[in-house]
Amino acid sequence: MLRRRPAGAAQGIIERVSARVTLSDVAARAGVSRATASLVLRGEGRIADATRERVHAAMAELGYVYDRVAAAMRSQHAPVVGVVVSDITNPFFAQALVGVQAALREEGYLPLLANAAHDLAQQAELLGLLREHRVAGLVLAPVAGTPASLVDELRAWGLEHVLLTQPVDGARTWTVAPDDRLGGRLAAEHLLEVHGCRRLVLVGASHDVASARLREAGVHDAVAGVQGAQVVAALGWLHDDPTGLRLGREALAGPLSQDDDGGRAPDGAVCFSDVHATGLLRALREAGRPGALPVTGYDDIPAAALYEPPLTTVSTHGEQLGRTAAEGLVHRLREPSGGEAALELAVPPRLVVRQSCGCA
Repeated sequence: MLRRRPAGAAQGIIERVSARVTLSDVAARAGVSRATASLVLRGEGRIADATRERVHAAMAELGYVYDRVAAAMRSQHAPVVGVVVSDITNPFFAQALVGVQAALREEGYLPLLANAAHDLAQQAELLGLLREHRVAGLVLAPVAGTPASLVDELRAWGLEHVLLTQPVDGARTWTVAPDDRLGGRLAAEHLLEVHGCRRLVLVGASHDVASARLREAGVHDAVAGVQGAQVVAALGWLHDDPTGLRLGREALAGPLSQDDDGGRAPDGAVCFSDVHATGLLRALREAGRPGALPVTGYDDIPAAALYEPPLTTVSTHGEQLGRTAAEGLVHRLREPSGGEAALELAVPPRLVVRQSCGCA
């Protein structure tokens, strides 16, 4: 049975709902000016900790909720940063996104994540949608083959941006990426100098991906410095192979199936991601050949130390890369470059030696 609420009680509820708490109400309750209360909300200005605490206490007491939509309409941009990555299923991007979100959160921005799934058309569509939503800026881990004209388009939109993980060929803009040429050289030098390898196979190579080209160049740098060393095969990266197992099996059916009597079979594998490395190691176990050759990975994702055997890999400091890219974007938002300045920051990688290469 429904009971009729007294008219007076209903009117009181209506009055409380309609009497929306304003920032002026918060300022009056906290005993500060409206301007000071506004600075506290935005996290700006040199405000004493005690004053900030009074403002926040007044907000909680009055039930005040900051209207970010209205603030965005006044500033022409939402306090949101678009973050577009080429492949959200890649564990490396999970690391990078942790850093991106942490840095943006500290500066009062909310990341809006989108996955381009290695698709140039989908990437273009997502960027258009983010523009329509008036995001303040963009962190972009570009899809392979992204043209320089896309960067020109972002500039024409007036959308401040930073590229993450790899550059766009022919484009001059802010880019934060590992020093992938150095990383490829570190992995190859370890196999050549410590394990005596002379015939390397590259697993996950790609001439369409700038970072992969740089890693391959680094391997060739290392090989050139060792007499008798060579790259005997390079297996291309497969977009539809998220575990790396298919490529690992192709390696076993291809270069790793050769008879070693003629000195043709590879005696070491440089993989262009930890995923490729684990796929190859799994394929070797399935074939009854565990430990058949030294293997290195790339990225040092969190699970790399838990694989069996634990993976020797090149750490690209994914979380720090993400944080650095986001901090660079915030800097550009506060000090607009006019679209002409370019900065390519190559973060030095580090070889992490475990057991997949044959080290104890």
